[in-house]
Amino acid sequence: MRGLQGIDFMTDTALLRLLKALAHPTRFRMVQEIAARAELSCGQIGERFDLAQPTISHHLKILHNAGVLLVRREAQHAFLSVNRPVVDAALGRLPDRLTTARRPRRPRIKA
Repeated sequence: MRGLQGIDFMTDTALLRLLKALAHPTRFRMVQEIAARAELSCGQIGERFDLAQPTISHHLKILHNAGVLLVRREAQHAFLSVNRPVVDAALGRLPDRLTTARRPRRPRIKA
C-alpha cells in the first residue's frame, strides 16, 4: 500500500499493517522525527537514534512497506518523508472501519 493509489480501497489488512507499524514506540518516534523536518536522509535518522544501522533499516523497511513512509532517491542517498495522504486517510477511516467490522462467529455451546 505505497503511494496514493488504493487509499479509497484500503483493506483491513493494509490498515492493520499501517497501525502495527506505527504502534512500535521506536517507529512512532522515527515518524515523528521525519514529520518534524519534512524529510530526512537515512543517515540523519541514524544520528537521532542510539540503534545499530541494521535495526534502523529494519524499522524503516516496516514503515515503508506499510505505506507510512515515502522514499526519494538522490544518487546514493535515500530521503524519507511521511506519506501524509495515506496516513491521514487510514486514520480518518478507522472509526468507520471499527463500527462496520464483521462479527466473529459465536462458538456453539454444548448443553
